[in-house]
This record gives sequence, C-alpha cells and structure tokens, in this order.
Amino acid sequence: MAGVSEKAVIQDANEAALRKFEEGVRRSIRQADKGLVKTFKTKEEFLNHLKNLE
Repeated sequence: MAGVSEKAVIQDANEAALRKFEEGVRRSIRQADKGLVKTFKTKEEFLNHLKNLE
C-alpha cells in the first residue's frame, strides 16, 4: 500500500500548489483592477523592462 500513500501525498502537494496558484491569480487580478500593476503595450517593452530590473 506504499504506492497509495505516495499517490495521496503527491495529490495533496498538487492540490496545495494549485490553491496557491489560484490565490496568486486572484491577487494579481485585484491589483490590476486597482491600477497597482505595470502594463506593457508590446512584448519588446516588457522584455526591455525585465532586462533593466537589476
């Protein structure tokens, strides 16, 4: 039955990761609705921003 308990542990970890991801998406949407996030008009503008973060 070791396989069953290992599967349950993996499933629990996956569910926890999914809940964490979903909350991050919800938080991001709330921040975007409040105008608290930076947006970019083009992919190049976004990539330039990432390159200049240091």
